[in-house]
Amino acid sequence: MPSTAQERSLPSPALPTRPWWPGLATLTALGLVLSSATPAHADATAAPAPPGSAAVSAEVTVPVEADTYVVREAPQTAYGSATKLAASNWSTPWHSEIYLRFPTPTPPPGQRIAAARLELTFQKLTQQPAALELRAVAGSGWSEAMTYATRPGTGAVLATAAVPAQGTPAVAFDVTSALPAGGSVSFAVTNPTAQSAGVFHSREYGVDAPRLVVSYAPTGGTRCGASFARENGETWAAALAREDSLFNGLDAVRFFHGGLPPAWPGPLDVGNRPLVVSFKGNARDYAAGTHDAQLRQWFASAPRDRDIYWVYYHEPEDNIRDGEFTAAEYRAAWRRLAGLADEAGNPRLHATMVLMQWTLVPASGRNWRDYYPGDGVLDVLAWDVYNYDSTAAKGEYLTPASLLDPVVAANTSVGLPFGVAELGSHIAAGDDGTRRAAWIRAMNDYLVTHGSLWNLWFDHAWSTGDYRLRDPAGLAAWREFCS
Repeated sequence: MPSTAQERSLPSPALPTRPWWPGLATLTALGLVLSSATPAHADATAAPAPPGSAAVSAEVTVPVEADTYVVREAPQTAYGSATKLAASNWSTPWHSEIYLRFPTPTPPPGQRIAAARLELTFQKLTQQPAALELRAVAGSGWSEAMTYATRPGTGAVLATAAVPAQGTPAVAFDVTSALPAGGSVSFAVTNPTAQSAGVFHSREYGVDAPRLVVSYAPTGGTRCGASFARENGETWAAALAREDSLFNGLDAVRFFHGGLPPAWPGPLDVGNRPLVVSFKGNARDYAAGTHDAQLRQWFASAPRDRDIYWVYYHEPEDNIRDGEFTAAEYRAAWRRLAGLADEAGNPRLHATMVLMQWTLVPASGRNWRDYYPGDGVLDVLAWDVYNYDSTAAKGEYLTPASLLDPVVAANTSVGLPFGVAELGSHIAAGDDGTRRAAWIRAMNDYLVTHGSLWNLWFDHAWSTGDYRLRDPAGLAAWREFCS
């Protein structure tokens, strides 16, 4: 059904991304994938993914090797032996900035840095700034004896960390794309908030010193995953165990909420695997702030030990066409929700929009930018991609390039990483499953080559047909990818 994505109504489930993404610098030019004439699920059913197989490794902490701060109004004074670090912005006047140097971690053989964040622990919990900026530093040859007069130059802002409220204990900056291949790396922390000070523990304090927290993943790290429903009265945990067993362990989970998201963890705790989670609700209400309190709490309480790609109203195109809300209201809702997510100061939350690949096809009569909320709002632009039902009915499978080249072009145009939130096809007419398995391998090869974050199979028996991988050839193809 190329022009109409049927909404899938699944039994209501549960589970829930912002400024972060492994390899953002290298993947921003990559596109998205999808093309689907098939459905778009709407309400709720879940898509969990198993712990595992090729998932990101346990986190490794890298302590700071040098830290200090310098003061504009005391240009000849060194503060390298202090037990605190201060980024101040006072009208007294008193302006200071923090300098940090870390050894660049070396990944184990066959691994890459999948994610890295810089964490700072506040020493002073009052008069905190609303936000702090992390900047590049020109070189790492400085010592803790440096002063404001001898400090190295600073460059562009690499990341911003919000401080949601007074009393916030710590902040974190995503530095995944800022780590060089070897040697040392330096950062400066500056404070743009007038009449405030970010005061943190230094390494001389003894505990809670600045640190990098790094995780690794296999080189080439596109993660395999799936969405699925409960079958034969099983629990969500049993459904997840079934999928894990079928596919040799899933690396990521897709889960759908039909309305507002429930409190964490919801019906299924996926552990520390990446989670792609959707919720719904009328865009008019979200744009007006009707649900601000609940969503603010949901974002603030989200886990910080996994990457959460949160999705507001995946595949909104048909709903907008049918007049449930307007494209302008949808864009406004996204901007408001992304602001609430930023307030949480959780670098593992990633704002992820999911559109139909069909929207990129001229025959759809649509322009995907009608739904795009503007630069600086999203972290990931993802797509639902299907071999169209009508194509499968003719015994055919569309080529990866025909489905995915438009996705890559769209993502490249806005500099956002991509993933495939739903991938699927019926077994085409006249096929015993062998040709579908070849299509799956070709799609995954294309997506891995172009840097997809995750490829998530739509493992459901749907009203328009059975997308599940239960035939030997299909099972083998997805198991190979997950392995």
